[in-house]
Amino acid sequence: MIFHFQTNSITFSEDDEAYFRQKFEHLATFLGSEAGEDEDSIDTRIKLDKNRHHTGERFEASSTIISPHHGKFHAEVNAENIKKCADELYEKLSTQMKKFHGKHNQQ
Repeated sequence: MIFHFQTNSITFSEDDEAYFRQKFEHLATFLGSEAGEDEDSIDTRIKLDKNRHHTGERFEASSTIISPHHGKFHAEVNAENIKKCADELYEKLSTQMKKFHGKHNQQ
């Protein structure tokens, strides 16, 4: 899985990046054979920013994951911290991937 992070106006630590990587690397297992020949064929883009329409600390995050065999998955979330963004993105993306994998296994 190849990661691309865009972090605009926030401080994004190595710990935050490691948390995203650890969380998202597990997503490839939901794709099964649709993941491609190797894990480096999955392109993962994560964008993080502060929510400008909310007072206080609140973050916006979006992620797009592209698998070489027909899968493109996208999710957007708002949360009070960066790790919560990772958790919520993971939940939304894993749900999409499970549904995609289930449909392709029935054919």
